[in-house]
Amino acid sequence: MSAPRELRDPVTIRFDGDDVRAERGEPIAAALVGAGKLAIARSPKFHRPRGPSCFRAACDGCLARVDGVPNVMTCLHPCADGTVIEAQNTLGSREIDLLRVTDWFFPQGMNHHELFAGVPGVQQVMQAFARRVAGLGKIPEKAGEKHTARRREVDALVIGTGPSGMSAAIALADRGRAVEIVDDALEAGGSATATLDGRFDDLVSKFAEYIQKDAKKPLKLRLRTTAAGIYGDDVLVVGPEGAEIVRCATLVLATGAHDGVLAFEGNDVPGVMSARAGAWLVRRGVSLGDKVVVAVAEGGGPFGEILAKRAKNVTLVAGDPTEAIGSSRVKKVAFGKKEIPATALLVDAPRAPAYELAEQAGAKLEHEPRGYVVRSPKIRDGIFAVGELTGAALTPKEIARSVSVLD
Repeated sequence: MSAPRELRDPVTIRFDGDDVRAERGEPIAAALVGAGKLAIARSPKFHRPRGPSCFRAACDGCLARVDGVPNVMTCLHPCADGTVIEAQNTLGSREIDLLRVTDWFFPQGMNHHELFAGVPGVQQVMQAFARRVAGLGKIPEKAGEKHTARRREVDALVIGTGPSGMSAAIALADRGRAVEIVDDALEAGGSATATLDGRFDDLVSKFAEYIQKDAKKPLKLRLRTTAAGIYGDDVLVVGPEGAEIVRCATLVLATGAHDGVLAFEGNDVPGVMSARAGAWLVRRGVSLGDKVVVAVAEGGGPFGEILAKRAKNVTLVAGDPTEAIGSSRVKKVAFGKKEIPATALLVDAPRAPAYELAEQAGAKLEHEPRGYVVRSPKIRDGIFAVGELTGAALTPKEIARSVSVLD
């Protein structure tokens, strides 16, 4: 799948008994893909191979047991020396899961609730069996660390460290505001870390200056921290220190957009990823193989074209694929009757604004083919939406325009 990478601070992690060299602090899923271990998980019902497709905790293709804890999103969990990762929901091994036989017997799917319905005793046995072979991992080996929840107030809170979040945080700091910015990722930057053409390099550099401890206008950056909900004037924030209820004078929602997904046969085969995720991996030096196919759907962009210009071994195709052919990994991509050999298929479809928190805050939404868009950037007094959430394109000019609502 990939050539060996040069690692600056190498550590060794262990995946299903195999040692894997990784970069300290990088997402586990990225290290596994970089080592050619693309199929990380199994689907909970039919035990089909699954691999990471989004690298932003929006799919279940990277779920695994990490150091005894089940259902860890390995795309958001950092590598440390000695980390132990185990595939879940398998009988046998990750490569040869004997429970995959279920899929062979029921190629058109199965509703186990109706299987042998009405046959005395048999239906109960089948349901008990289904409950045991399905699911998402076993309970943790030990109890988790306890944290005390708390309430606190902040001046300005920005949710999301993508281009619009960074721009908003800088704009507020320049006005003398005390700004806190949160993101559930392991690094700041969001989609800016996947735009390989450098369009946001100046913004990323400026943001880095503002989060330094000795900066004249410091920003407090909190990574691996999730804004889980908005309830009236309260924001539920969950991070490594535990849960807290935050109230702020100014709340800026810069949640960006979800990667577009296309409906075609095999769109869940390992190796099928979003173009944004693929570009992000390329930036980290992770090879996706020598036959990368990028499908750019109508209204998609900009990651497919950027990849085609900046990365090697990329075939750019305009249009929707009809099938990704393969089982444990993609091998070919069909566009109608035409088949193209592939080591990875990257889908660049229209991105859907991540409107969920904005809706909880009371935003008025307008539906478009790509999804729901926040049309009024001022949601209510003290709460604003910026960036792709409001339909802005992923360009410095459009992002700056959207953030001007804070003026």
